[in-house]
Order: sequence, then C-alpha cells, then structure tokens
Amino acid sequence: MKTKPKFVSAYRDRHGVLRWRFRRTGSPQSQTRAIFGTEDWWAWYAAACESQPKAIGQDRTKPGSIHALAVAYYSSARFLQLKQRTKRTYKGVLDRYRDVHGDKPFNRLEARHIRQQMDELAREMIEQGNTVTPANTMLKVLRSVMRFGVDRGLIAVDPTMGVRMLKHQTNGFHTWTDDEIAKFEARWPVGSNQRLGFDLLLYTAQRSGDVRQMTVHQIAADRVIVKQDKTGQPVDIPQHPRLQTSLAKTKLGHLVILTTHHGKPYSEKGFGNWIKKAAVAAGLPHCSAHGLRKAAARRLAEAGCSPHEIMAITGHQSLKEVERYTRDANRRGLADGAMTRIA
Repeated sequence: MKTKPKFVSAYRDRHGVLRWRFRRTGSPQSQTRAIFGTEDWWAWYAAACESQPKAIGQDRTKPGSIHALAVAYYSSARFLQLKQRTKRTYKGVLDRYRDVHGDKPFNRLEARHIRQQMDELAREMIEQGNTVTPANTMLKVLRSVMRFGVDRGLIAVDPTMGVRMLKHQTNGFHTWTDDEIAKFEARWPVGSNQRLGFDLLLYTAQRSGDVRQMTVHQIAADRVIVKQDKTGQPVDIPQHPRLQTSLAKTKLGHLVILTTHHGKPYSEKGFGNWIKKAAVAAGLPHCSAHGLRKAAARRLAEAGCSPHEIMAITGHQSLKEVERYTRDANRRGLADGAMTRIA
C-alpha cells in the first residue's frame, strides 16, 4: 500500500469491512469504503479536503437562534477584522449572553428586551459595588452583531436602534499626582526594572500594551517610535532626558526592553500586575499603569501644550479623548498662566 495522505486513517468496522476516515481539526469528518488508490477513493479524499471548516459553535446551534446568529457573526469579516483584544472581549460578552439567551429566536428580539436585559445586568453590577459598564459593553457587542444581521438580510430591523447607553459617573483610572510620582521614584531608584517600566510609561505617554512590547529598535537614535496596537496610530517622539538616564543605567539583555525574571516578555495582564505590585510596595495601592499615561497627558497640559501637541505625543485621535485625559490638569496653574499672558 502506498503512503496514506494527510488526515486519513483506516479501520475495520464490526463487519470486518475496511473503512477510511478523514479527520481534520475544524472540518467535518468523512468516511468511505472505497478501495484505497482507486478513482472513487481519490474523489472522496478530494471532496473531504475541500469541505468547508465548521463554524465556531456549529454543533450546538439551531437555525434562527441567537446561537446561530453568533456563529455566523464569528465567521464574518466584521468580526475577523477586529483587533485580537477586541475579539476576545466581544466573544466573551457574546458567549455569556448566549448562555442565557442563545436558544431564543433572534428575529423576535426587540429594543424593550435589550433595555430590560441591560437593567438587570446593571442592577447586578450596582449591588456588587461596580459600575454599569458591563451593561453598556453588552449593548455595544449586540449592536455590532445585529448590524451584521441586517447587512446579511437575516433580520429586517436592528433591535438595538434607539437603545441608549446607561449613564454612569466615573473618572476611570486614577491619574497619578506629582507627589505620588515622587513617592514611586523614591522607592524604586534609577537602574531598577520597576523604575524603567515606570519611566517608559510616564515619559512616552503610551498605553501599557505598547510599552510592554517595546523593543530596543523603537528607542534608537534618541527617539521613541511606536505604531499603537489599539488604533494603529504611528507615534514618533523625542526621548525625555529622564527616560534617557533610566535607559542608560539599566542593563538591557533582550530584544524586548521589559522582561520578566525568566527573560520573557510580559503578558497583558502580567505587566499590569507587575506595575501594580511595584506601586503597592511604594505605598500607592490605588495607582496603576494606565494612570501614568493620564499623568503624562496632565503634565503636558499643565506645561501649556496645545491639544494638538498633546495628541502628537499620546497618539489620541480626537480632541474629546485628549480632554478626557487632561481634565485633572492643574486648573489653578492654567488660570494663572492664562492671566499672565494677557497682563
């Protein structure tokens, strides 16, 4: 017998008949009793190889259900073109929604149902002392799924139309104050890895996801060059003198600037936890990595930088985003500076 092609195995059934089985991850199984090497056998094998992969969750769906709509959505360009982090978020939210409502018909879903579901989730979050953000995230994901359904002709009307986000008061991550920055610097001197991570966050004003993946090539020639992972926005800024000092006094033995004690790059969650642990050790349990990006934007605003100058550093793509990040700027200092200019 000639060598079997990929994904094929042979066995004898309970009647002693030799059968061939095609098994490939993500594709439907197929079997034949044709004699190996014959025209019929190769025709069967070609058809099995060309079979379309199973969609995610296909085995547990019924036509017309929210499960079925979600399976179609996961295979769509709308979902596949999302950033990996966004994919994980959307899939987590949608799968939790399916756990409760997956068997229900999606063409009977109405705006009133979604509002009620949001109210129930928000009530649960508030009782736990959390914000209503998960309810708003659920609406955002459902809106993407339903718009996909409308585009594909699966439903006539988007049931999320007219459903509004729930209002909630939150300032997000705490913006580090100058006193807190000085306290961290006193605990972690220049030359420590914790200080290097801190300085990269504060003096580049980039997101932690971009800082943790930053390589030595991105800090060449006294510049910091980043293509932001979240938005794809290119950023090219000069190195701050304090960052230059921190880089010069820290031994870099890896392509990636910041690594774990095992010499590996940090994961998304691992990097945040590492900075958080360093902040706790400095007596700052309420401070986080993202708060340093906000502190950098605040400092730029307090230094008199224009919104467009700040955007060139942080990579923000709208003035509204910059305003949100700089609302903690020293209003008294800004007022003094403004009055000085017109005196």
